[in-house]
Amino acid sequence: MTRPSIGVLTFTDDLHALVIQAHLRRNRGARCEVVEVDAMADRPGGLSWSTDPGFGTSVPTRDGGRLDLAGCDAIWFRRWNHPQRAGRELSEPAHREVVDASCASTLMGALRNEFDGRWVSHPDATRRAENKLVQLRAATDAGFVVPRTLVSQDPDEIRRFCSMLDGHVILKAVRGTPSSQLYTLPVTPEHLADDDALRLCPTIFQEYVAGTRHLRVLCCGTTSYAVAIDSPDLDWRRNLDVPIEPVALDPLILQALARVLELLGLRMGVVDLKLDPDGRPVWLELNPQGQFLFVQGLTGLDLTAGFADFLCEEAAVRAPGRTPG
Repeated sequence: MTRPSIGVLTFTDDLHALVIQAHLRRNRGARCEVVEVDAMADRPGGLSWSTDPGFGTSVPTRDGGRLDLAGCDAIWFRRWNHPQRAGRELSEPAHREVVDASCASTLMGALRNEFDGRWVSHPDATRRAENKLVQLRAATDAGFVVPRTLVSQDPDEIRRFCSMLDGHVILKAVRGTPSSQLYTLPVTPEHLADDDALRLCPTIFQEYVAGTRHLRVLCCGTTSYAVAIDSPDLDWRRNLDVPIEPVALDPLILQALARVLELLGLRMGVVDLKLDPDGRPVWLELNPQGQFLFVQGLTGLDLTAGFADFLCEEAAVRAPGRTPG
């Protein structure tokens, strides 16, 4: 039986990548290499690609080796666009930007040219699915209950929307930032009175969903692992010292989750839902590459084994005409 060959693209010392790599090597006999995308200049040889067959493609790995893109069966596209650590030594911001952009573009170009295995998930689908507006449409089309939503930087429209919902509205960023955690907040009169702040950029204003039971779901293809989080907080991430337990989801919800992934072109995703007072799961959002190992630590649900099995299954879906590596 051919050993699966799996690559992981992520940032330096990413716990998720290292835990899954260790499990794949130890328990599945897989070849698994981690590429730390922010450390290209820190690895011997760095990145190389050429139109001349006399010069091979070189993508350095954390262990000091090379990732064989042509022989790779699957790539877990976990993180990729991180600033180069070596570039921090440069005093000119423009120079750092050139280093970061050149490394990212070369890596992505080499991957697109040489890798024809299974993406988890494809870069284009991942970037598209990161857009919360696109997610909301996909969730609606898949049959989920979706809160009434306005994305706007027009103060008059924002106030009209909030008035329509009698002020029971939350706000959150359209897109987050890797440098800080941005929490969901209730809309206050102070928010609505500050036209300058409202005009700065579009913000998501959304109907408040009452209730205290939240669902966090790791979706891997058609398989999903869910936990229920009982928290009175609007954003449960602020405090994890609350009851959290694995739960089984209704088959119709599982079908809807799989449909969302299909509509977005994803192979995986981490989804947040909330049960309304009638017990209906209401869609909140999806992270194409969300965190999930903290759930294992808090509940004992073995997501490491489940996700490793999923990657091996993806690696077994070989592109037509590929020769096993």
